[in-house]
Amino acid sequence: MKKYKKIYIEITNVCNLNCSFCSSVERKRKFMSTSEFETILKKVNNYTDIIYLHVKGEPLIHPQIIEMIQLAEKYKLKVNITTNGVLFEKYSKELGKFNNISKINFSLHSENNKHNYLESIFNNINHLSNNTTIIYRLWTLKDGRLDKKSTNIVDKIKKHYKLSTEDVEKIIKERNIKIKSSIYVDKDNYFEWPHINKHNSRGYCHALKTHIAILVDGTVVPCCLDSNGIIELGNIYNQELDDIIKSQRYQNLRKSFQDRYPTERLCQSCTFKEKF
Repeated sequence: MKKYKKIYIEITNVCNLNCSFCSSVERKRKFMSTSEFETILKKVNNYTDIIYLHVKGEPLIHPQIIEMIQLAEKYKLKVNITTNGVLFEKYSKELGKFNNISKINFSLHSENNKHNYLESIFNNINHLSNNTTIIYRLWTLKDGRLDKKSTNIVDKIKKHYKLSTEDVEKIIKERNIKIKSSIYVDKDNYFEWPHINKHNSRGYCHALKTHIAILVDGTVVPCCLDSNGIIELGNIYNQELDDIIKSQRYQNLRKSFQDRYPTERLCQSCTFKEKF
């Protein structure tokens, strides 16, 4: 029985950038070992078809990233990757050998000064399998409007993909548009990470229904926005996932989402549930 549409697995909480819009990690820095990763795959394999290799951290900074994708392939799991793209050129040819990489999200709004950063990404996605969907993310908008940096990025996308003025207008006006076969531009407003000290609010969330997240130390949390493991539902290294699902805390939170009044303070403060 496949219970979740996706499961987030944080193979590392270490990043090669320090972007102002990203929440700080208050946990011990760690790289998941390949044996730990395979232990997780064995335990989640009957619960999903897709794993996302992130919660916090930059997955391409992991020295065993290729071996981990091979392990996912062994267990017939599709892999989605969210990356800032700084190291993509280094790994693009190796990543292109896999047919189980279903999606790569490039956070083009990341704060870095690498020379020819965008051009490097644009020129190297050709190495990827035709099965891989590319998403160029611009997720630091304010009230849906492009800032100067985002406008500059859109200009470079237009130049590289030879887009028409009409195509660019769609990028500006619409949230998610297709610019080429399997290549999309996705826009969203700057997101404020949830914090337990903020005010409570009602609302619905898909966490625990469509997805869960597993942090680098094995802690299971409801979603990828619990970046510091505040809502610890269990630990995948020493528990079976089914036992975690049956736990009282898990079941109480799942029911509270259905009732539109989440019991956990972090969930109460999260604005993402307003999308539903």
